[in-house]
Amino acid sequence: MLYISGAVALEVTPAGIRQVYQALERSLKSFGAGFQNVVKENLYTTDIEAMKKYNEARKAFYKGDFPAATWVQVSRLYMHEARLEVELVAHLPK
Repeated sequence: MLYISGAVALEVTPAGIRQVYQALERSLKSFGAGFQNVVKENLYTTDIEAMKKYNEARKAFYKGDFPAATWVQVSRLYMHEARLEVELVAHLPK
């Protein structure tokens, strides 16, 4: 199992969302995995409505094979200027 925590973006826009998922993709690839190996996603944002509006940017990385996911709106994240944080759990290929 691989646990990836805390990829963040400063804005909840298509560009900000892509930035987060590109960082997550690099982490997954460094372990020989991809989004098809992700079994759980936890997403924290200060603007859930914007995340829902721009969800297509996220969906492009999963290519229709979505993991179990929990999305939570929070008043702020650890990095005060961050607006989106995503953590993943992936099952590594053998």
